[in-house]
Amino acid sequence: MKLVDADVIWVPMDEGNMDAPNRGSVRVEEHLSGWQRTKGDRWMPAKCLGAMGEVDTKKSQDKRLLAMFILFNTLVVRDGIEPGRAHGAFLAIDEYRKTISPDAPGAED
Repeated sequence: MKLVDADVIWVPMDEGNMDAPNRGSVRVEEHLSGWQRTKGDRWMPAKCLGAMGEVDTKKSQDKRLLAMFILFNTLVVRDGIEPGRAHGAFLAIDEYRKTISPDAPGAED
């Protein structure tokens, strides 16, 4: 799916989510597809830049890509999502597959 259509949904590993059944999970769903929230999850459109998406990325593909990789970093570093799990989920995003190292699992030429 295209980056502009992707929502990232994850459940942080922090203490506030100790009883969340999907703790540490991450998935990418199409925006407005009717996906359901689960206990403890957070979500953000993959194209949003800034803590609350306050930086406009509509006219800049570079800013959208930056937003996606900052979100990936936030999930892994701040929220404790396992990097391989985040990578597997982000592979659903066309632009992610095209911009990661070409020898990474799942990368596109």
